[in-house]
Amino acid sequence: MAVSASAISFAAYSIALQPRRSASERGEDVEVYTKGTERNEKIISSAPHLFRIRPWGFANRHFASLLAQVRVSPFRGQWGKSVTRRVEHLTTPAGYDIEVEFVEPKNAGDDGVPIVIILHGINGCSREPYVEQAALHIAVEKGWRAVILNYAKMQILHEQLCSLGGHSILDGGDLNYLISYIRKDHGGFLAAVGFSMGGAKLVQYLIRTREHCNLDAACTISSPLDFTTKNDTVHKPEGLIPRAYHFIITASLKLWIVKNFRTLRKHPKVSVSKPFRRTASGLLWWIQANRVTDIDSAITIHTKGYADLGSYYNEATGLGRLRDHLHIPFLCVTAKNDPFVPNEILPGHGEAEANENIFVVNTKIGSHIGYWLPGRGCWATKGCLSFFDSVKKHGW
Repeated sequence: MAVSASAISFAAYSIALQPRRSASERGEDVEVYTKGTERNEKIISSAPHLFRIRPWGFANRHFASLLAQVRVSPFRGQWGKSVTRRVEHLTTPAGYDIEVEFVEPKNAGDDGVPIVIILHGINGCSREPYVEQAALHIAVEKGWRAVILNYAKMQILHEQLCSLGGHSILDGGDLNYLISYIRKDHGGFLAAVGFSMGGAKLVQYLIRTREHCNLDAACTISSPLDFTTKNDTVHKPEGLIPRAYHFIITASLKLWIVKNFRTLRKHPKVSVSKPFRRTASGLLWWIQANRVTDIDSAITIHTKGYADLGSYYNEATGLGRLRDHLHIPFLCVTAKNDPFVPNEILPGHGEAEANENIFVVNTKIGSHIGYWLPGRGCWATKGCLSFFDSVKKHGW
């Protein structure tokens, strides 16, 4: 059902139980899919930024994606002066050290203030511009607390352990521990937002915890949730720019492997894989491995105990299982011009109809975490926080 944004009829939508698709006079800017329950109707009506304000961002999807990584830190502006940021290191029962950064309003004092956990992308950290922008939206605009999980910096403290740390999609113990750690002293509203691969990790947490989930709401932004062969961006990157994306990501992962070389080679199956061979084939791997699948097939599947790459990616694809086991409101925001998320794997009507807790927002622009313009901030993050605010009122 397609209607103009100014002529949405919530009553008709509720009765029809069909996905609503809001459109603008210049063409469809936003597609919204969710089940038409009374609660969902209230959540949508109380989140105006997400469902009524047109997305913004630069038109060129590659330029917009690049700006998410390389623009000037928003902490250099006026907002950065009104918050405090501190780093803590937590040791998990499994023997991992995880780095967590807290961004809070300087006048924060109420223990019941909502907390939002942020998960960055595959090669990111808490100092990425899009992560900092999200933290400032949370701490300054909302007056809430932001907690950033630096999962890529997770360290192995015990010699008998061997893992990819937080780089694997299926490594969710760090997030599980952090949420439990926060919940010990926080009985108020607790939500999480994941960008790109951080969103995929968040979905894995939701699947595993099911009705025991300690979050009250969750959101993913620009996250590929299908890693099967249907995802050509992962398995068959074609063209100069898609291959360049893979090259950049793979280079950062190679640097991580070099840094943790001695620890990783303690794993019996990893130690005999190509990256660790002192042979011509080992050297050739370091030269030719320019895709994320090369890293996963050489190291990840061995540390996670999978027989092949297909089994690992099938397990990492959580959207189908999420439909069956989700117990909290969940928002998925993705752009149709995202260079990392093909339109063929975008969630839509089927996912929303299968579970009343799923809210899907597919936008015409936004690229990969590219919902940003100078002076306006990130549209997707603002929409996510509007959603959380609405869930607090009607669905918590």
